[in-house]
Amino acid sequence: MANFITTSITWEGKTNFDKLLKPLFIGKSPFETKGVRIMPNVQSKQKLNYWGAVTKVLKAYVKGFNPASGSTYTQRDIDVYQMKAEMSQDGNEFWQTVYEQLLAKGIDWNDISKASGELQATIVEIFSNALKSDTYRQFWLNDTNKETVVSGVQTGIADVDYNAYQGMWQIIFANAASSPSALQIKAFDYDASAVAQVQTASITGTSGTANVLVDGINYLSTFNTSLTISNTDFVTLHAAALLLRNIVVTASVADLIFTSNIPGSPFGVITVTNATGDLAGTVAATTANTAPIALTADQTLGQLKTMYRDSSAALRSLPKKDKVFQVDGYSYENLLTTYEGFKTSTPLFSSELGRSQMIDGVEFLTFRGIPVINLDWENDLNADFPHATGELPARVYRIIYVALQNEVLSMDAMSEFTKFEFWYNKDEQENRYRIQLKTGANYVHNELMSVSYEL
Repeated sequence: MANFITTSITWEGKTNFDKLLKPLFIGKSPFETKGVRIMPNVQSKQKLNYWGAVTKVLKAYVKGFNPASGSTYTQRDIDVYQMKAEMSQDGNEFWQTVYEQLLAKGIDWNDISKASGELQATIVEIFSNALKSDTYRQFWLNDTNKETVVSGVQTGIADVDYNAYQGMWQIIFANAASSPSALQIKAFDYDASAVAQVQTASITGTSGTANVLVDGINYLSTFNTSLTISNTDFVTLHAAALLLRNIVVTASVADLIFTSNIPGSPFGVITVTNATGDLAGTVAATTANTAPIALTADQTLGQLKTMYRDSSAALRSLPKKDKVFQVDGYSYENLLTTYEGFKTSTPLFSSELGRSQMIDGVEFLTFRGIPVINLDWENDLNADFPHATGELPARVYRIIYVALQNEVLSMDAMSEFTKFEFWYNKDEQENRYRIQLKTGANYVHNELMSVSYEL
C-alpha cells in the first residue's frame, strides 16, 4: 500500500489551477523561473510563433514601389503529453505517533478526511511539494530514452520518472551546435576535462551467434562470411538503438568499438557470450571514463563573458531586463566565489548592486546587469544519471542565456477537463488522490537563446 493523501474533494478547471497548482509557483519551479513562459490551457499541439524584427526599410527616394524584405516568421510546435499522479494514505499509519490524537475514532480512524484539519493540511502540503518538484525536474531533464541507473550505469530498464516527454535540455541538445545553422541554438563548450569512455570487443570464431551485453541489454552478433562483414552487420543492425543510449558503436575488422557519445558519461563492462557455433569475443577497456573535474577559479565568469559577447545579435540587442542567465548550482557558486574574491582587492563592481539585485523579494547574482538564476540541475543529475560514486555526472555544468518567455511550459491545468480528486476508499480503508493533466516543453526561437555545456 502506498500511503500519502487526504480528504474527499474534487476540484475542476480554474479552481484546480488556483487551489493546487498556482500555490506551487514559488521557489525553483518552471512556473516562476525567469525566462519560462506558462501556457496554462493547452489541450493539444500548439504553434509557438515568433516574428523577427524588420530593419532597413528607410532608403533614399526612388520613383516607384521598391519594398524591403519582410519580417522573418518562425513557427515551432509544442506537443502536450498525458500525465497522471496517484497516491494513497491510510490514517492508521499515524497510530502511536504524535498525530494519533488528530485521527477520527472507531471505524473512521483510517479516514484522514475525518481527521483534524492540521493533519489534512500537512499531507496536502507534502503532496503539493512533490508535484512542484516533479514538474520542475521533468520540464528540464526529461528524456524519453532515459533508463534507470544502478551502480552508476544504465540498466536497460525505462525510467518512468523521466521518460514521458522530452524536457528542455534534451530539446536543446538535439538543436544546438557550436557552429549553428540558421535554425539551431548557439552552443559554447563549457570545458570540464571529461573524456569519453571506450571499450573494444575483439570478436572471434567462424560460425554461429553471440550476445554482446551492454548495460543490461543483449545485442545479437551473427557470423556472416567473415568477422569484418559480421561486425559491419552488427553496426548496421544495432547502432541506432545504442546511440539512443548515448553509446556509439563502430566496426574495425574483427573489433567492435563502443564509445560514449557524451564525455564523462560511463557505461558498464561489456561482455560477449557465445550463443551458437563458436562465435565469441573478449573485451578490453581501451579508454577509461574521465568524469568532469571541479570548475577552476573564475571559470563561470569567463563563460558568461564569452556567451555575452558571442551570442546572436538578436539576443545581444535585447534590453538587459528582458533576458536572464540560468545556471547550475556549481556554476552559481563558482561565480559567487569570484565576486566575493573582489571584495578585499581591486573592486570589480562599485557597489553591491553591481553584482546582485532583488527580484520579487529574492536576491539574485547578476552579470553585467542580467540576473543569474541558480536552478540546481545538478541535484537530479547526481541522483538519477550515470556516474561513478564520488564523481560528477556528465555535462553537470550548464548555462542557458535566454530571452524572457522564450522557454515554454504548456499544460492544461485550467481546463474543465482537468480534475484534482480526493476520496476515501472504504474497501481498502485508505484515502486516495488523483490528478490528470497534459504538459510539454519547448522553446520559441533559436536566436533568442544560447547555451553552454561540455560539447
